[in-house]
Amino acid sequence: MGWYKRLLTGSSPVTEFAASIPEQPPSFAVDAESIPAQIFGLESYADPIAQAPRIDRKSALQVPAVKGARDKICGPIGGLPLNLSGPDRRNSPWALFERPEPDRIPAYTIAMTVEDLLFEEVAWWRVLTRDWRGYPAKVRRLHPRSVTVAKNGKVYVSKGGLHSGSATEWVEDRDLIRFDSLNEGLLTAGARAIRTCLRLDSSAAKYAEGSPPVDWFESDDPIDDPQALVSDWATARRTNTTGFVPWGVRYKRDGWTPEQLQMAEARNHAVLEIARISGVDPEELGVSTTSRTYANQFDRRKAFLDFTLGPYLTAIEQTLSSPNVSPRGYRARFDLDAFLRSDPKGRYEAYRLGLDVGALTEEEIREAEDKPLDSLPPDPLPETAADTEEAASA
Repeated sequence: MGWYKRLLTGSSPVTEFAASIPEQPPSFAVDAESIPAQIFGLESYADPIAQAPRIDRKSALQVPAVKGARDKICGPIGGLPLNLSGPDRRNSPWALFERPEPDRIPAYTIAMTVEDLLFEEVAWWRVLTRDWRGYPAKVRRLHPRSVTVAKNGKVYVSKGGLHSGSATEWVEDRDLIRFDSLNEGLLTAGARAIRTCLRLDSSAAKYAEGSPPVDWFESDDPIDDPQALVSDWATARRTNTTGFVPWGVRYKRDGWTPEQLQMAEARNHAVLEIARISGVDPEELGVSTTSRTYANQFDRRKAFLDFTLGPYLTAIEQTLSSPNVSPRGYRARFDLDAFLRSDPKGRYEAYRLGLDVGALTEEEIREAEDKPLDSLPPDPLPETAADTEEAASA
């Protein structure tokens, strides 16, 4: 009858044994013990100098130093004219450079491409249309996080080109233009410094809201409603009004002083680290340095162009000069004359020297000064009726 009883009651030695085991709390399937730290290149998970994980772009842009570095790098490059020069060094009209994206101004497309190179170390364009020779005519900038390169070399793009959703589509290599930065991405190389800035700003914000790190009240006598006292004190601090401490109650604080809590030196150091990583002058980000030597505006712009903007200009120029984007023998070049333009006196002296040695022509000088190339005299003013009568009487 044992099998009949188990059939009716639904119990068995196995189920009875399982029911006797005490319930275990939930645990992670993957923890520090199951995956050694050496897998990630660390000595241990408690390593104080372990590599900081990558930070996302939105969080990084909340740091004023990062936002300032981004604007000083991406903005000027986006405003530079981009030309296609042929074997004779003359500029040729090129639809892709005049307006890469059909619904975006060229400056925006180039600036966002530089931002992708600055933050993500890679940028992508997807070809939308081609001209009659088969070269790209219109493109769409893709968010780098929306592009996935599989192990077999195929590239998959999230629909819409945005960093959202999981639906992807395979795109042929000929329909993608990839830009590779010469520098490591700021979101990876500067992750530790950016997070330090965010933590310091958070601590300073707590003090601005009237919330010091650790504080409490001590009383010699019992208080009827201590929570009300604490709430009133916190409200007074947040509203920037004077708080009142009753007799027999002492306010204690175990933390930093207001001067220490502002952490000016620590915040300047974090901003200085971001400036070093991005290549921007620390003084441009609000950190005063005493090691500056005298240099005029032209020298500063030239140094900024060579050592900060140069790697991004090179990456874009060489990519757009490749045979799959431009005809063979043609090169993409940014026009840097306006960026490096000095004062009028210095320019005119340089033009005179260029004319003397034959390096420049009058037409090239007028083009550099954005003057009309037609040097014909202006049309004479129309004759009036008085002029006509005077000429007839003579």
